[in-house]
Amino acid sequence: MQVVRAATNPSQQTPSPAGFRLPQALIEKNADRLCWISILCGVTTVALLAMEGFLQPEFETAFQLASIQWTIAGILFLTTSFIAIQHFGLVRKEVLLDLGIAFQVSIAFSIAMFETTFNWNPNLPVLGHSGVAIWLALCGLLLPNAPLKAALAAILSVLAWPAAYGLNLYLHGFTPLPWNRLLIWIGPLLLVAVWMYVLNARIFAMQWKQLKAEELGSYRLDYLIGKGGMGEVWRARHTMLARDAAVKLIRGDVLAGATGRQETLIRQRFEREARATASLRSPHTVALYDFGRTGDNTFYYVMELLDGIDLQTMVDQYGPMHAGRVAKLMLGIAASLNEAHKAGMIHRDIKPKNLVLAKLGLEYDFIKVLDFGLVKSKLVGEESQLLTMEGSATGTPAYMPPEIAMGSKTVDGRADLYSLGCVAYFLLTGRLVFDEPTHTAMALAHVQKAPIPPSELGFKVPAGLEAIVMQLLAKDPNDRIASAEELHRQIRNLKDLPKWCEDAAKDWWRHHLPESAAAVKAKVEDEMPTSAVAASL
Repeated sequence: MQVVRAATNPSQQTPSPAGFRLPQALIEKNADRLCWISILCGVTTVALLAMEGFLQPEFETAFQLASIQWTIAGILFLTTSFIAIQHFGLVRKEVLLDLGIAFQVSIAFSIAMFETTFNWNPNLPVLGHSGVAIWLALCGLLLPNAPLKAALAAILSVLAWPAAYGLNLYLHGFTPLPWNRLLIWIGPLLLVAVWMYVLNARIFAMQWKQLKAEELGSYRLDYLIGKGGMGEVWRARHTMLARDAAVKLIRGDVLAGATGRQETLIRQRFEREARATASLRSPHTVALYDFGRTGDNTFYYVMELLDGIDLQTMVDQYGPMHAGRVAKLMLGIAASLNEAHKAGMIHRDIKPKNLVLAKLGLEYDFIKVLDFGLVKSKLVGEESQLLTMEGSATGTPAYMPPEIAMGSKTVDGRADLYSLGCVAYFLLTGRLVFDEPTHTAMALAHVQKAPIPPSELGFKVPAGLEAIVMQLLAKDPNDRIASAEELHRQIRNLKDLPKWCEDAAKDWWRHHLPESAAAVKAKVEDEMPTSAVAASL
């Protein structure tokens, strides 16, 4: 996920606000505001009506009391419903904001019903303006929405006034007002709606720019590097140390598609991943610098930015790898897993995409293990269940150990070693161990089919290394190499490996990937307008 080598124009990666779609961070903020506005709306309604009844006793006789009572009941029902939906997390926050449009229009209709229950004299001039105008102004300022949704809400709120007026004419047989009097009531509403749309668009644009320049702790987001199943990784820079880093956030579309309960579990799983990564110190495990949450409760953690290429992309672009090089990479991966396994952690998603071949200082071919998002530890209770939420995957089918495919409850570090065997097979041959048409068929193949040794497919792989890979691919965990530590020892003791020295690695990098990630970034930034450098969630 942190592949920087194949950098593209960041301005093309920066998400742009759509007419009907808010950024996730604004969805979070506006959903909370909607709850508070609904509370204030209910309290204000009761307070104003109590004041009217106390200061103007004739209030009850001048207006149609039954209509007023139904109006009050409707407003209180709407406000309590929104408070309950928000509190219990019954719907996604994006859906809650869509319901907020209906809430805005319903309150506008209720205000209009209250105002039009009075039998106006058609011969008297209209003094004052509708309270719907104030309601429109409040919603436009406090609940900025995506431009087209804001326009829709404003239009419907304006139309609510003539709809309420017509209903009261029908129910109570009032004398209709002439068109010029009606226009005095409706005209200002149209004017306020237009201005509120303009102001909403300005506020929306300002909030969008603020999000794009938002700092996460001491880090400023630069541009999107890649996405995974749950998170997305951004290039970032420490504002004081001028150090580049990779910042991982929960993907906005993942949270947008989750209920309140699911959102809580996603955030907890994300936090668990950060804590798991932070507890590991192996140089072959991606380093974690910082962890926290933003003002809108978005979780993030900051990792070292790797100057390299993930193994999936590398094999796809350059084909199978040198056997000596594969053995060296397996040593680094085994070192990372050895520490994790001894700490009681199982990665559960070892695959080429989660393994980055990096240039670290003056050292080439330094392998890094990423994404402990599915890590499982010896912890018990609800925390241990966060990894098996409904709909979540527990690995990648092409690299899934048989015991995980079968749903075994007793999974240990040997499951990661099986996945590592699948990775080594892919690096040596450029082929998957089992290339089946569907994920289900792939998982079943890992349970039922015997893998074909690379040498039988025509690949020249040293016998000792091939034996290790095939032993890692044993169906029964008891038939595999017992531990990452033992795997590390066996690879070190191989005698028939072709040499892959530091000079060979340096030559390969100079020929295939001559520019560093920093050089690529500087070149891209030189071609960009300054405003396009920062990006939001």
